[in-house]
Formats: sequence, C-alpha cells, structure tokens
Amino acid sequence: MNIIEEAVKKLEENIFGSGCDDGVAAVSIKTDGRICPFSTGKCLGSTYGGKSVYMTTEYPFEVKTKISFMYNSELNNCLKRAAACALVNSMTNFMCFIRLSSPCDEGMESECLCKLKEIIGDKKVFLNGNMPFLKEKLISQVVASPEESDLIIISPDGIISDSGIEITDRFRDEKEMLFTGPGTAGICNILNLNHFCPFGRR
Repeated sequence: MNIIEEAVKKLEENIFGSGCDDGVAAVSIKTDGRICPFSTGKCLGSTYGGKSVYMTTEYPFEVKTKISFMYNSELNNCLKRAAACALVNSMTNFMCFIRLSSPCDEGMESECLCKLKEIIGDKKVFLNGNMPFLKEKLISQVVASPEESDLIIISPDGIISDSGIEITDRFRDEKEMLFTGPGTAGICNILNLNHFCPFGRR
C-alpha cells in the first residue's frame, strides 16, 4: 500500500457514514491559477460542496467523480494518484480538517524561503520532485540521492510521479521528511506528516 492509498483508507474511515462519499467533486485545469513557487506544473482545482482547493501537478486532467472512486482502488499510476490527491485535499478542506486551499500570494517566495531555511539549518537536503527554485536557492545543501540526505523535501510530484512515490515510500521510516505546498496538505493531515506551507491562502 503506497502513501496515498494509506491516506485514502484513513479518510474513508474518518468520513464513514457521513454521506460525503457519494458527493461529486469536479477537478479542472486552471490555466490562470497560481502555482506554488517551490513546484512546477499546472494548477489543478478541485471543487466539492461549493469549496475549491488548488494544487500544482505535472499530471493535469479534468474529471467529475465521486469521492468513493478512490476507495479500494490501486492508485498505481500518476493520473490516479493526482486525482486522489486532489480529492483528498477537497474532502479534508470541506470537512475543515485543513484550512489551506491555495498557494501563497505572489511575492512571498523570499519570506517563505527564509522560514524554510530556519527549519533546514545546516542539514543535507534531497529534493523529491521537480523544484528548480529550491535547487537554486539551496544549492550548497542539495545532495544527489536520498541516501546522502538528512532531510527529504517533497513536492506533490514526490507522491504522484512513479519515481517520487517510490522514494517517499522507501525512505518514509528512515529519513526525516518535509512535505510542501497545498498539494500535499490533505495527505499530511490524514497521516500526521510534517507539512510546510506557512503562507498558503485559506
């Protein structure tokens, strides 16, 4: 069971009997949507119960589906995992488990980076996901493999892409991990994982 399948199972347990599983969420590509400056990709919006949440992904798609689509499913490819992340974010936001709904306002990159550096200190960092901004700003601390790192920083790609989720699942119990951006907020809430997005909008 990968990390997203585990989160889906726990979400199902948390909302069992509420009727929310039968509600329909609409997932769509937002061409003018802001993306997390620590990530790359397209802005994906997911709307449920009149509330919308946004995430960054390299695997954009559009669909209308029930939340229960995820239950007992093998989330074994990038599109399925992207869909599950979007739906978990939607449901955890709708249920008020999380308040975070979208990336920070433009111009917050430097302040966010400062807060991240406070957390990192002098640790060696592996970037699990495509994060060119952090790769440039943390160049002296970024290492080439997770084995070399003290801390693994994970963008949504790190739980959606094939290589990313493999690294996350493999090192989850061995390395300190920090998940970033709105796209990982729901998964982190459900599984009680370390999450960083101090200026994300509510």
